[in-house]
Amino acid sequence: MKKIRIISLALAIGLISVMLASCTKTPSDTSRFKSIASEKGYMIQDVLSQFSDTPQIREATVTAPEGFAFQIEFYVVDSSDFAKTFFTNLSTVIEGQKGSVYSGGSLNGKNYAKRTMTSGGQYTMVEYIENTLVYVPLTDADNKSAVEAFLKEMGY
Repeated sequence: MKKIRIISLALAIGLISVMLASCTKTPSDTSRFKSIASEKGYMIQDVLSQFSDTPQIREATVTAPEGFAFQIEFYVVDSSDFAKTFFTNLSTVIEGQKGSVYSGGSLNGKNYAKRTMTSGGQYTMVEYIENTLVYVPLTDADNKSAVEAFLKEMGY
């Protein structure tokens, strides 16, 4: 009986993993990012010139609320392969910011991946969908719900 329960649990976990891996998301675009930021009264800045040595980055935009409590960065790159590489590099940065006490996680789907972390009262996240990437550098964890609400509107 116990063996059947273990096998059933393993099959259920495997099925859930396959279902999540086959899930896809639709990427947003810079105009949607700017529109949401504008509706919220956030500052919007094109920062593409900062990436002149990285031609794979096609669009780079940053938004922040008044007072700069947090910053959300949105990138459009030339391929999903580059988005994955960019994501991996930023995930490494996030991993390096991890304190002795932290929480967070990772999600992976067919055309996206997401990594979040809260540590030492700070929150950070990165997610790519196809050839787009959203990054939230370290911010006070009190801003997490505002960041997540913004990203939810974008579909991230």
